[in-house]
Amino acid sequence: MSSDVYSAIGAALPSFEEEDQVALSRQVLQAARNDPPRGAPIAFSQKHGEPEHIEPGRWREHHAQWHRLPLGCPVTPLGKQATLSGTTYFFLDTLGEVAVLAENAGKGHVTSLFGGRPLFLTWAWPRFGKGGVVTGYAAEDARDDLFAACTYCGTFDLEDRVRGRGAWRDDDGRLIYHAGDAVWIGGQWRPPGQHGRFIYPGRPKIGRPSRTLEREGSGSPGDLLLQGLESWNWERRELDPRLALGWLMLAMVGGALDQRPVIYVVGTEGAGKSTLQKLFRLLMNGALLATSNTTQAGIYQKVKQDSVAVMVDEMEAKEDTRTTDKILELARVAYSGDKMQRGGKDGVGQEFSVNSSFMMSSIAMPPVDAQDASRMAVLMLRERVARDTTLEDLGLREATKVQALGRQLLKRMIWWFEGEGGKDWQALISAFKGALVDVGHNDRSADTFGALAAACHAALRDEMPAADEIEFWQGQLKAEQLVETSGREKTWRRAFMHLIEAQPDNIRNVTHKSVGSALLAWKNNWGGEIGDRKANLDDVMFTLRHFGMTISFGKDQFNAPNPEDWDHARLFIPAKHPGLNDLFAGTPWAGKKGAPGPWLGVLRQMPKHLWENGKCDRGLDEKKSGIFIQLSAALAWDDTMPLPMAA
Repeated sequence: MSSDVYSAIGAALPSFEEEDQVALSRQVLQAARNDPPRGAPIAFSQKHGEPEHIEPGRWREHHAQWHRLPLGCPVTPLGKQATLSGTTYFFLDTLGEVAVLAENAGKGHVTSLFGGRPLFLTWAWPRFGKGGVVTGYAAEDARDDLFAACTYCGTFDLEDRVRGRGAWRDDDGRLIYHAGDAVWIGGQWRPPGQHGRFIYPGRPKIGRPSRTLEREGSGSPGDLLLQGLESWNWERRELDPRLALGWLMLAMVGGALDQRPVIYVVGTEGAGKSTLQKLFRLLMNGALLATSNTTQAGIYQKVKQDSVAVMVDEMEAKEDTRTTDKILELARVAYSGDKMQRGGKDGVGQEFSVNSSFMMSSIAMPPVDAQDASRMAVLMLRERVARDTTLEDLGLREATKVQALGRQLLKRMIWWFEGEGGKDWQALISAFKGALVDVGHNDRSADTFGALAAACHAALRDEMPAADEIEFWQGQLKAEQLVETSGREKTWRRAFMHLIEAQPDNIRNVTHKSVGSALLAWKNNWGGEIGDRKANLDDVMFTLRHFGMTISFGKDQFNAPNPEDWDHARLFIPAKHPGLNDLFAGTPWAGKKGAPGPWLGVLRQMPKHLWENGKCDRGLDEKKSGIFIQLSAALAWDDTMPLPMAA
């Protein structure tokens, strides 16, 4: 047997227990058996008396639904949507899948809509030949009735009404799980279709939760998986495998979460990233899109309305970061379950709701903006120092056992969501978030790491966390010690320091290569001879002119003992200037030539006592609008400093 059996089962479909599943194809087949032979009537049961036999085409008088299709019609109208090129009509077909027909749809489209039920078509919309014999069905009559039914249903928005595979919440916050061929609602499995105001279409099936709940303790599903995850050579030996376990639990019910934290796994060759990914693929039982070298559009076009997890490999750092930036943007949108707008055909825009949990991996991590970093945990894998047999010993190399383990963990997560036995997922996650705020986390990082910790707890424990467990997580997740949060800078600070430290080409051949080097020379010499101080300030002013910036002082400063000194200098930054466009090029704060740049809006986010609006013309060709920044105070500021009391 191969040492890594994953290679033989990588593309294998998961196996499931069949006896409690809703087999859609069987349903269609059974319903088709009840359809009458061509030309024969259908018997409709009556509350009192004998069944009523309705001849072909004669159902309209007494046997139509409110939208004027026959009772028992296997196709459900959903509504219509107008576009620049015509009207589109939406249906649920015989398999419960969403089908779309254009207004010029032909007979083949209607036949496809009623796939597996051709005799229903010849009964509902018969075409009569000589002697009143039914010879087929009248496609135009069927199409007209179908389109009219969609009109009676009203306008239809695919994104707002359709929920694909994965976990969801109903209006009361209860969990719904769509397994593709069946939907878990209110404690029972139901066939796909319209449930409440949402459409749960039939899709290829994914794994269901286990029937029974495995309790906590040694050898429990969570315990076994944690032991397996601990066999990797993680940088943070105790923390990282628990965060990985927490992400897996969250990924199983991503669409039902308020936040979907991202994990990024970084590791060199031989660290076991591929083995970890294959393990997660099996645990997810098909509820996972695994891809590499992909694009943002490729991901959301594949996921569509599903809330299944997404795993992206080979997110390597490259010179051209546009592709990775777009994927990171998609993960950021998915974190909160927001919508993305994209242009569509026929001039009609499209919305994509993203409700997937993202896992990414690479050898070298690409640049990540602060807004993305605050939504992710970075897990580092080091090369294994020796062969480890833990996975074999635990049975985690056996596909069927791993798949069963995943179903048991999904059952635990649903159990916590459904509040069985006094369980309360919202109370659990609130407990961890509050504990992390107490050890230095802001709201965003508490949301991220609190959710991961809570989900890890849900995998391992049956009860709410005790005080010692909370203390353990607080010790592991102190904000000042985490690599994800210890170097966290506010956006205004990063923009300001970029302005100070950048070395654009238009000043690299003069005395100073950056604004910061000119300012440092002045700072270091302002207390010297008056002539030296003036020369250094003139040097600063010359450098700043390249960007429309200048140094200014308050009017009262000229009567001070040390006029124009460093401690009272104000850096004036204009609202627009070509030089600032060049300085901020390639950053999120770059502007367009001739228009005010976004840098001012970002810099105004610094504490209010560090800046003020105004106009300035000192050393400039003309008076400009912008902001004055208290230079020495802004450079020395950090977020631990108390804000000054308001006057």
